[in-house]
Amino acid sequence: MQMKHVGSLFENFKKRFTPPQASVEKRVSELICELTPLTIKPEQIKYSVGSKTISLQVPSVLKSELQHYMKNILQRLESEMGRQNCPKTIR
Repeated sequence: MQMKHVGSLFENFKKRFTPPQASVEKRVSELICELTPLTIKPEQIKYSVGSKTISLQVPSVLKSELQHYMKNILQRLESEMGRQNCPKTIR
């Protein structure tokens, strides 16, 4: 019998389960604080699981400032959540 690595077991779960909405909203908030000079609270972020869209409930000035960081934020989410489960757009 061949032994499996623990990491490979988690990969199966990563592919099957989608992260809860609140977890995605919290992680997006953390990434924004980490990757940008801005601070956005999880309450200001809404995630639609069906359309895989993140909506920011912030003034348009902040949204335009975040445009420079959107690609990096989405790439980090994809690497953490997997290609199938991650958000696709931020608006």
